[in-house]
Amino acid sequence: MYTLTGRSDYIVVENQSGQHFQLNGELVRGGFIADPTSIQNWHKADEITPIFQPEKDEIMAQIMQQTIHSPFKILFSEPGI
Repeated sequence: MYTLTGRSDYIVVENQSGQHFQLNGELVRGGFIADPTSIQNWHKADEITPIFQPEKDEIMAQIMQQTIHSPFKILFSEPGI
C-alpha cells in the first residue's frame, strides 16, 4: 500500500519505509494518467535507491490495484503515446 498525494501534474508516491518518488503525469476527469518513465529512484533524506524494471512493474500494478475501486483512478500511459 502506498500513500499518494499530489497536484495536477504529479503525484508523490510514498512506501511504508518512508521512501518516495514523484510520478509525473496529467490530471484528467476521474483520475490521473501517469508517465511510467518517471519511476526511477526512491528518495529518503540523502539516500537515493534506483528502481529497476521488475520493481517498476510491481509498483505500477499495485498503484492501479489500489485505485481500481476509487472514483479517482491512476492509470499509466503506454510508451510512445
